Amino acid sequence: MERGNSKHGPKRDDELAHELQGALRSNRSVRGEEWRDPEPLADEDEVLTARPELPRPAPPDNPQP
Repeated sequence: MERGNSKHGPKRDDELAHELQGALRSNRSVRGEEWRDPEPLADEDEVLTARPELPRPAPPDNPQP
């Protein structure tokens, strides 16, 4: 199976995924100090959305449940 990562081995990839699991599941900051959090978007900042002019990939013929 191709993992798509050549910097780390499979074991280190699993360790990194485990370390990030809490941050990805939580709906809040996981940093210890508030000053380390990234700044929120300003009101005048443009919100980026998907580009509708790009073609979307076709769905697979036999989707797996």
